Amino acid sequence: MLDGMMAQKTFKPVNEKGLALIELRAYAYDVLRRTFASEPSQEYLGLMKDTIDQFPFSSESEYILKGIEAVKKSLDQLDRSVGISKDVSEELLWDYTRMFIGPDQLVAPPWESAYANEDKLLFQKETLAVREAYLKYLFLPVQFQQEADDHIGLELDFMYQLCLILYEKMKSGDLSYAEVLEDQKSFLQQHLLTWVDRFGKDVVNNSATDFYKGMANILTGYLSLDQRAIEELLAI
Repeated sequence: MLDGMMAQKTFKPVNEKGLALIELRAYAYDVLRRTFASEPSQEYLGLMKDTIDQFPFSSESEYILKGIEAVKKSLDQLDRSVGISKDVSEELLWDYTRMFIGPDQLVAPPWESAYANEDKLLFQKETLAVREAYLKYLFLPVQFQQEADDHIGLELDFMYQLCLILYEKMKSGDLSYAEVLEDQKSFLQQHLLTWVDRFGKDVVNNSATDFYKGMANILTGYLSLDQRAIEELLAI
């Protein structure tokens, strides 16, 4: 049905403003996927220290602005000559492990299905729906069948990968970019926005570090704005 609808529409060539907006979206999703997909490395923390001020749309979101300040506060012990101090690095690693990996009961389970049912079971219908969305674009997680497809890091990575596809289609004048935008819009509405607000609150309420409290606020604030960005691109 969607393919038929898209074929009936006519789209104007994308201008430089549209391409710039896609680049900003890709950058935002890249930062967020790196934050929640894996344990914090020295390289990642150093990069965050140097670039978090550049996170998009901070002037449009109180959550993003608040999050940036919290992240900066957490990383203010960075010495550029030696990198993040060992104490800071270990503190953030423990915070990530405790909240998202275990072994104890997780205070902020990073899977969509954990927020969709009272028993917080994984690999439920939500996981299969996410997998179906991935397969349309041949997106196969590295840890397929070992990590549930609806992990927050994977869902953010999927949105990032679609931004890369979208950019290339728009840049080359391939009008099927609109279908990619529609798929991003649907994925955002049917998946990420149905649970990330609660996930973000769990992180803020349970994190032992300002860093993850801040990144949770940035995540929540950004996703609420990204709907508008997609609508703006669809209107081009």
